[in-house]
Amino acid sequence: MNASSYRAAGKADRLLRAAVTSFCATARPARRDAAQLDDLSVPLIGSVSDETLRFAAAALSETPYAPPALIRRLADLPVEISAPLLMRSPVLTPIDLLALIARHGTPHARAIAGRPGLDRRILLLIRTLDIAGEGVKPASADEARTTLRTMMRPAEDTTPKEAAEPAPIRIRWEGEPGVYRKLRSAALVGAPIVFHTALAGALGIDTAEAAAMVEDVDPARLIVALRALGLGAEEAFLVIQCLRPVRARRDVANFLNAWEAVSREDAARVAAGWREPSPHAEPANETWGPRNLRAS
Repeated sequence: MNASSYRAAGKADRLLRAAVTSFCATARPARRDAAQLDDLSVPLIGSVSDETLRFAAAALSETPYAPPALIRRLADLPVEISAPLLMRSPVLTPIDLLALIARHGTPHARAIAGRPGLDRRILLLIRTLDIAGEGVKPASADEARTTLRTMMRPAEDTTPKEAAEPAPIRIRWEGEPGVYRKLRSAALVGAPIVFHTALAGALGIDTAEAAAMVEDVDPARLIVALRALGLGAEEAFLVIQCLRPVRARRDVANFLNAWEAVSREDAARVAAGWREPSPHAEPANETWGPRNLRAS
């Protein structure tokens, strides 16, 4: 690193440290303060040292007022930097923690397992990785599926823990819930026809075609469908977990690899083809297998 680059890096470190220190020194930071810190951090995170990033993660790890976007960016860094946030940050939600485990696997999961008062649903998921420590029995696949369905229940559904029967999943709203919430709730119902109908409506295809897509052993077409509908990787992962829960970290990695292998534009083009099927099209399993996702 030349002298000018060294001075620039040092300035960025000092600026980010000063901003974080000032934010943490404020008893009750306003939204404007959080927004300013987030705006300042965006161009700096890639140019500051790991030591400064560790400082920021540790300093912000216990404040509930920290900007969520910044906390998620820091939590997505290697565990050597993000551990304080993974273990303590009240800003990270159960969905955030699940997404971090899906992306980073064991290292992040071990840190998350150390959170005091960890959400029982997340703990059960960590048990499926068999990393929660001695004396903890790994959860079965059925337990993991039940846990995921409980965790992904829409906010309107407030089933008491003591209830003998779970409250029905809400599948109608007064406003427009969006494609993701519709599919998520339909998947949580547990009745295949409900999800098939919801997916068919979202894609503009026949219910039978949607059913074939969902029930196909190869999930490639379902992944393309969710990609075409504009879901994020974590959102798609949660929906698919309801339909076909994964049983190993390798399965999570395979899902992410398949997801990243096709762009939203390519997926949209493929989905348009489903709405206007060609009589000369090849069988779906041969055309849209994992090897051909990017080529399409």
